[in-house]
Amino acid sequence: MRGDMPDDLKPQRHLVQDVQRLEDVEQKHERVRQLLSVTGADALLLQDPANIAWFTAGSDLSRYAADQSQTSLFVTGEARLFATNAVDSALVFEREVFGLGFQLKQREWFQPHSELIDDLIRGRRVISDSGLAGTRGAARRISRLKLPLSPLEVTRLRQLSKVVVHAVEVTARNVRVGVTEAAVAGEVSHRLVRRTVTPVRIQVCADGRNQRYRHWAYGEDPVARYAAISCVARRWGLHVAVTRTVVLEKLPPELWTAYQKTLLIHGTAMYFSRNGEQLKSIWSRVRRIYEKFGMASEWQLADQADVIAYRSSEVQLTPDSDFTLESPVALFWHPSAADAMVGDTVLVTTTGCERLTRSTDWPELQVQVRGRDVPCPGILRIGGADANSPLSSGSNVVSAESSQRLNLAEPAEGMPRLDSSWEMDVTSGRSIFEDDESPYSEESVLE
Repeated sequence: MRGDMPDDLKPQRHLVQDVQRLEDVEQKHERVRQLLSVTGADALLLQDPANIAWFTAGSDLSRYAADQSQTSLFVTGEARLFATNAVDSALVFEREVFGLGFQLKQREWFQPHSELIDDLIRGRRVISDSGLAGTRGAARRISRLKLPLSPLEVTRLRQLSKVVVHAVEVTARNVRVGVTEAAVAGEVSHRLVRRTVTPVRIQVCADGRNQRYRHWAYGEDPVARYAAISCVARRWGLHVAVTRTVVLEKLPPELWTAYQKTLLIHGTAMYFSRNGEQLKSIWSRVRRIYEKFGMASEWQLADQADVIAYRSSEVQLTPDSDFTLESPVALFWHPSAADAMVGDTVLVTTTGCERLTRSTDWPELQVQVRGRDVPCPGILRIGGADANSPLSSGSNVVSAESSQRLNLAEPAEGMPRLDSSWEMDVTSGRSIFEDDESPYSEESVLE
């Protein structure tokens, strides 16, 4: 913002109570009351940022790189209170929990946080997510409180999915021969951070590097033929993940063979992700696809899926997992075979499985499961057409040249803003972050 602007012309910030968040916090508080009643405890102490984000309907304190031990949340049946230091108290109360019914207990930054916690729990029976300071650990019970998702959380997951998919897919369209994995990862990160979304994990696996290292992140290696881009991102404490594959010029036959098999697994997994199903029941059907196509041991090389919410993995899919899907709940399916990777976040509802990370601007292939078509992400090809390539023609695939290009500098048209509702410019339409004197253009970061 220009420093010479008169005060009366500067955009003003106003604290606004978020009614939806308040309702969500009240619902969370009721769940905690029930837990306190069942356990016979007087209070609950939360110190894990993921759990604090859940209870406060999206206060993501980890965005500010704050040490979790310096800010805690203390909840009784009647009250909810933040225990923090004098440095962070304004940030917490003005930006994160304004108008949500929280009280404050603070000390100076140089005074031990543990002493503040000792004062709160003294003479009380307290359960916590840490088991520290004389409290009784109840991490598993607390974790179960976070599901099923609330209506506000479902709405936010849908919004966040649009932003994450846009970041990954537009970056994929920009991949060219010789660009490094790290450069691609940086572009994904840029597109997310500029919209106040935090990258949690980015993978850019060029030319099959993930076949040996399934959890490969990115390196200085250049992309020569193809790349898989996978990203897990967080906003409001919630996570969304997606994986896409882009090919430069010619589609390698071995990649296409592996990708088709992976799509069959992916489509089957999404089809059977239903309300009331146990993860091990879904897994038994997925495993049969691996076996049917001669990949009986392939699934042992990498994890396959996770229940996703305030952690990138609330519950990991395992062959013997008895976790039952209770809608609404989100899953990140990310099967792999050889060098092929596929990944989508889906929302399990009472009426079916909604693919949150589905995009109208990306090639799509249909996988038939029990006579029904399940839409799955295809491979985007950039460059000249290959008459022998399965991606050269057909209504179910699109090449970069024939598809509608997205704006590479700005968010997709119609994409919802992710600003916190507490901060509103009521004096003008100008962004409060605008700086006309900046020497850097938005395009320069893409060069």
